[in-house]
This record gives sequence, C-alpha cells and structure tokens, in this order.
Amino acid sequence: MSQTHHLPRILVIDGDLDAIESARFALWRSQLPCQFDWSDDAELANASLLTQALCHSKDLPALILLDPRSCFGTEGYELLRTLCVYQQLAQIPLVLFTAAPMSADFAQEQDSRIWYAAKPVRTADYMDVVTQCVQQRLHHPATL
Repeated sequence: MSQTHHLPRILVIDGDLDAIESARFALWRSQLPCQFDWSDDAELANASLLTQALCHSKDLPALILLDPRSCFGTEGYELLRTLCVYQQLAQIPLVLFTAAPMSADFAQEQDSRIWYAAKPVRTADYMDVVTQCVQQRLHHPATL
C-alpha cells in the first residue's frame, strides 16, 4: 500500500491465524480508515518492531493488538516487555488480551496507552471487540 495515504497501521500479533483473519475481516467490514498488518510469530514481530524503533522508522504501528497467551512459549511476554521498555515502542497504544481483564469496557478512565480486554470465544464477539478497540483509538488517540 502506498504510504501517500498515511493511514494508521493497525498491527495484530496473535498465534491464532483464525483470530488474525477475524480481526482483518472485522476491520474491512467496518470500513475503518486503517492499514491492517499482522504477525503470528511474536519473536519475529519483536525483532521487526525493535529494528523499526532503533532505526527511528516513521512507519511504526498506530495501534498494536496483542494476545501474548496465544504465542509460542514466552515469546508473547518477551514482546510485551520490549513494547514497554523501548521508548519509541512504549508510546504505541496497545490492546492487551488477557485471561481476566480489569475491564472489557474501553471507557476513557482506562490507561491512556494500554487497554485490557477479554478475548471472546465467539468469533462475532471478538470481531466486535477488535472493531471497538480500533474505533476508540482512532477517534480518541492517547495524549503522549
């Protein structure tokens, strides 16, 4: 996709290819103005994001959706650590899918950078959560 459009890049990192495809379809269906990117390998995503950060890339994601539990071994949690430690990456808004989130409601009182969400079992519910996350972030970007 041409960078002249300057659409915000949404990055989904999930070891479950069905979840990735559901997220892609949800964003396509909702016609949100964004570029979809994905990885089913947290280790490769970690290396790629770290390289982009160290090279001061202008093409960092506008939002990352991460389910560290779906990744192989501890790679998802190592990626989460990278996202929190490196300054260029620590500014990227993050939706973190957890087993028992504090709240699945993306209200404004939540942390301005990390949102916690339950990952619904039903595909239709998951697609709704993904769409809601992206809509909220595109309309209410975090103040950095």
